[in-house]
Amino acid sequence: MKKVVFVKVAVLIFFLAGFNPALQNLKADIPPTGNNKVAYYVFDSHGPDHLPLTSFTDEANIVVIFEGTLWELADSAHYSTGWMKNVVYQHYSEILRDIKILQARGVKVLMNVDDAPSWSTLTPFTTYDGTKLDYKQFAEFIKSCAIDSLHLDGISLDIEHRAAGNADYIALLKEIGKYFGPNSSNSNSQMYIAAIYAGYWGEPASVIGKSKDVAAYLNFVMDMAYFNSNYISRFNQWADYIGASKTMIGLLNDYNDLAFTTSAAAWQPASGPKAGIMVYAANNLKSYTDSVFKSLVVPVTDVNDNEIHEQEIPQEFGLAQNYPNPFNPSTTISYTLQVPGYTTLKVYDVLGKEIVTLADEYKQAGKYSVDFNIAQISNLRQNLSSGIYFYTLRVGDSSSLRSSEFKTKKMLLIK
Repeated sequence: MKKVVFVKVAVLIFFLAGFNPALQNLKADIPPTGNNKVAYYVFDSHGPDHLPLTSFTDEANIVVIFEGTLWELADSAHYSTGWMKNVVYQHYSEILRDIKILQARGVKVLMNVDDAPSWSTLTPFTTYDGTKLDYKQFAEFIKSCAIDSLHLDGISLDIEHRAAGNADYIALLKEIGKYFGPNSSNSNSQMYIAAIYAGYWGEPASVIGKSKDVAAYLNFVMDMAYFNSNYISRFNQWADYIGASKTMIGLLNDYNDLAFTTSAAAWQPASGPKAGIMVYAANNLKSYTDSVFKSLVVPVTDVNDNEIHEQEIPQEFGLAQNYPNPFNPSTTISYTLQVPGYTTLKVYDVLGKEIVTLADEYKQAGKYSVDFNIAQISNLRQNLSSGIYFYTLRVGDSSSLRSSEFKTKKMLLIK
């Protein structure tokens, strides 16, 4: 098989570091269940405004690049369709630049991948030079585009192109899941989601949304029957099979006014937190998109507490992305401890200099949140400039890095 040549993407290097806990593990973790705010950026939108990726929403923590192809962005010399050029973008390099800016803010950027009738055959894809790929080759091809070339945070499947939900189709979905999603080697950072619809292309949608076995390979699915106003039935038709935490609904301004969409975002099923909410508002209607995400209800214990400790025992040691991000002057950092231990939470600048300690004590296993407010800490407001900072959670032996676990994330201060 001929080797596909990909565009080399320039990556910003913020620093060089040895073993420094403030400068490790910078890849943002997947947002927790209930807090996924998915916004679709559509290049061929015909709305009133045309905004770039960096400003079409301030509230989303997941952005899906839609209308275009993954391999087009990775190798525009061979796969250029012209879809991804609009009044905002005339060059692929501009899109790649803005993807990096979003990622620096802590936003996860995914690329849409359309399924097709060929997905349910033995040859799911043919390259520009006529090379036919089998399942394993096609899944590896998707991975080479999304991860190796573009350094994206995952992919989103658009299940609407009349593939048959047969054994070949299922095998391909699982093969892709080796590189993306909960069963991948990068399960804490690489996402694998799907937009599904139970209409006349409902067979492949049911393969995902009504099968725990297949859904286990995905982070969550999104029902995209926007024109159906009964969002509870839309949600339950999938959640009854794969669970609420794997399911969300999509909203579209063409069918859903703001009063409806904010109500849908605030609704939570009795069975437990939903996966989040998806908005398909293209690259316009920023106020609509942000209003929906602000209405998303994520259950907490007590929002008035500076530090929240829920009694249930988490299943893992985790550090969430701060919210809001970017921030000024205040943001909230949440983390989970699977086992008790001496715990520190510290903020560093890009050179690894410690800015402030937010936690420094022995803690029981549980869920915690703490506010970082530069206005309330002496001299921070005057001394901190706009830019990227890092926060590191460490738990274990207070005297030894070797016996400790730690995670680090980046956040953006804008003054």
